[in-house]
Amino acid sequence: MKSRNIVLRIALLTMIAISLIFSWLIWTNNARFQRDTTDLTAKQTDTTTVQKLSEVYLPTEVVYTDKTGQKQLLSNRKENLVDQLRQVIKTWQFGRLKTAAVTSKNYFTVINQANTVALKYPSTVSAQIFGNAFRQSIKRTDRQKGFNRVLILLDHHQRQTGKVYLLNDKTRKGYRVTVKKRQLTKVLKALNQAPTRLAITEQPLNGEPQVFYQNQVKVTQYSYLINKQNATDLMTTLMKRNSTDVTSKESGHSTIYNDGNYRTLRINHKQGTVNFEDYSQTNTEKRLTPMLTNSFKELSRLGTVPVNMRYFYFSPSNRTVVYRSYVEGYPVFNQTDFGTVEVQLLATGNKLDFSVYNLQVPLPSDQSASTLPSTQTVLTELLNAGYSEKNIKRIQVGYRWQVNQGASSVIDLVPTYYVLMSKKWQSLDQWLAATGVN
Repeated sequence: MKSRNIVLRIALLTMIAISLIFSWLIWTNNARFQRDTTDLTAKQTDTTTVQKLSEVYLPTEVVYTDKTGQKQLLSNRKENLVDQLRQVIKTWQFGRLKTAAVTSKNYFTVINQANTVALKYPSTVSAQIFGNAFRQSIKRTDRQKGFNRVLILLDHHQRQTGKVYLLNDKTRKGYRVTVKKRQLTKVLKALNQAPTRLAITEQPLNGEPQVFYQNQVKVTQYSYLINKQNATDLMTTLMKRNSTDVTSKESGHSTIYNDGNYRTLRINHKQGTVNFEDYSQTNTEKRLTPMLTNSFKELSRLGTVPVNMRYFYFSPSNRTVVYRSYVEGYPVFNQTDFGTVEVQLLATGNKLDFSVYNLQVPLPSDQSASTLPSTQTVLTELLNAGYSEKNIKRIQVGYRWQVNQGASSVIDLVPTYYVLMSKKWQSLDQWLAATGVN
């Protein structure tokens, strides 16, 4: 056993060395390796910032309902399916948003209709944010309208004019849009070529549509090298003051920086978490688009936004936006208690909570895929453990952020179910352990 552990450690270190070599090649050959993210059609001044925003505010799920009414969650490991569809939809011409004949009574009939494809956001976005991501010109009166589901009707695919619904799963209302210059042939081609097709249904859970995997789900395990943000760099970037104006003190496992006026930076070295408060600015804006845009600006203050970062959650009541890392279409949990980055735009100032660690380079892995139970099995386990269904808000397949036992610079992403209850996400095992079931 001891010799086996030595062999495994040597293999892991070898993989790390190989990945570092590839990372160096990538970093020193940006023109060759880095995808061109400059949008030549964008009219805004800062095209780099706009492009980053459009990448972060992309849908995270693609749900295809075939002509028989059977639903599948589609993905493509070799080529990002959402981005494939975006490249097609960018060439379409969206019209005005008109209130759709959608009610609480017929909402599930609408989203479950046959011969459709839905691009789903995990939380509400505005029409303007969607327009930025999909390069659509949105009329001023429509820009603040919110939704999280883009439902494309695939009927009459030879026609260049058709209908798209922009729907809100929370309010069960939405808008109907007439689309011109559509190219459904390219959409169907991308859908048909998606290699991963998981059978699902969408059923109400506390009134909102919940993806139910009909069968066991096989999810690939991953290991990543991570990079760590330097405390001095964070202080210089966020405090925006001459270093001589900033005081610091140690408190337990934390270092606290203060500029004496408006900004405080706390770095917990044990947990690898950061809390930043900036009271030099106030927020009076309550509209959806500025809230999401301004939270992204706060996210950008951390430096380059990781390519796998996605918008995850928005709470208008406490003015909070959460961003998470995504791998193969699944969100990463357990990195922090709140998400990868949490931004609060309060009337008195801004708050940022985040981790000093980020996923950097995926490592080669020969691990077999994890097999997770069906969603109904998970729900039944929770109910049998004594939890009330009315308290279960969401059930989500995701990755657990776990430090590798052989190398602290490596993170293992372990597939598992996560459940939202009592305003917090915890793994299924954690919820069951709290009741003594596990």
